[in-house]
Amino acid sequence: MSEQTETSTRACRRSRSEFSDRDLLHALVDGHRRALGTLYDRHSRVIYAYIAARLNTREDIEEISQDVFVTLWRKRSSLTIAGDSLLPWLLVTTRNLIANRRRSLHSAEKRRASTAVDETMPDSRPGPAELSERKQLLAYVEAVAATLPEPDRTVFELCIRGNHSYEEAAAQAGITTGAVRNRLSRLRTRLRNELHTLRGTP
Repeated sequence: MSEQTETSTRACRRSRSEFSDRDLLHALVDGHRRALGTLYDRHSRVIYAYIAARLNTREDIEEISQDVFVTLWRKRSSLTIAGDSLLPWLLVTTRNLIANRRRSLHSAEKRRASTAVDETMPDSRPGPAELSERKQLLAYVEAVAATLPEPDRTVFELCIRGNHSYEEAAAQAGITTGAVRNRLSRLRTRLRNELHTLRGTP
């Protein structure tokens, strides 16, 4: 018979109130659930008070109080204690569970805040009316560009539509860089004025 089994047998012959935490831990390893109940009765009030001093909601406090002893049962086979009391291990486990719960609450709060911001932010995507107006304006600009004389049309195609530099446009249009700059300035002013007129804005 193993030492743990002998200890469990002796424990069954005595009142549970006489067992040390170490005796009860040996009984846990052997699968005696009553030992878990004894440990719960012995330490649950201290554990509950420890949690209540660190968390606010009753639901969290009660849930972690239960989780501490669920963890004890789950880890019973690998658990060792330095002395005869299991309370230090229970308190360390409680502290870790509280830390996990705080992280979870913090993450949930950040998600709620992010969602609230997203819901209050205006939609930056253009609506159907704006898309229709853009399409009309683009068609108007294209119509204006089609009527431009050379080399204004080449300058328009290269610098405004093609995003070429003044130097590149000057080389292809056969004019100076300064001339490209002046023609673009006049062209932009013309387009701006005509678009204002089209929109009915001053």
